[in-house]
Amino acid sequence: MSEAAVDTQATPDPEATTARASEQAEARPDPEALRAADRANLKRNARTHFLMVMAAITLFGAADTWASVSGLGLAHLVAGINAIIAGVIISSIAHEWLHLAGARLSGAVSPALEKPVKYFFMFDFKFDENDNRQFVWMSWGGIVAPWLLALLTLIALPIDSVGRAVLLATFLTTAVQVTLFEVPVTLRAAAGGDPRKELGRELKEGGLKTAERRGLIVGLAVGAILLLTL
Repeated sequence: MSEAAVDTQATPDPEATTARASEQAEARPDPEALRAADRANLKRNARTHFLMVMAAITLFGAADTWASVSGLGLAHLVAGINAIIAGVIISSIAHEWLHLAGARLSGAVSPALEKPVKYFFMFDFKFDENDNRQFVWMSWGGIVAPWLLALLTLIALPIDSVGRAVLLATFLTTAVQVTLFEVPVTLRAAAGGDPRKELGRELKEGGLKTAERRGLIVGLAVGAILLLTL
């Protein structure tokens, strides 16, 4: 091989180097653009969830008032059904937003999605970019959400109607279900387990179905007790 050939191969082409650097710079997302997109997505999700919550509260309030004023059995039945719907919607939304709050408070990478998936899931927790502490913070935020709703219901509403009793029972059902499913995963992650593997393990072992079934049993029992005391 000639000296000229060696020199040509050893000396980098300035134009090629500049082009590669430019391509790499373009490939890297602009942090400010990502933050702007995240804020826009958060606002969009917040509007959607606000409308869902307001619709749920309005329908429940109307049905509960109808039942209280008329005393009709049909009205109480409708109020109870609306209470279940409102309880599920409100607790699910609060659960996701407090999950997000926990993630953001811990500094976790958790970009908001453009729109909710299956109505409620509205951010992406980046397992590969976050650590166990951040996962634990994110988890506990969602775990406490339905318990807070149940407590606020007890404080703000007298449980003196079918609709209100069913609403409280629905919040407690959700609280128990979330606790039974998410707390074991969270505790194992806090002890050093891989969060994604622990979550997959709990799902594979039927933890979600067990939690849903036991939470429903607790909710039905609480609801029955509350209805009997009316």
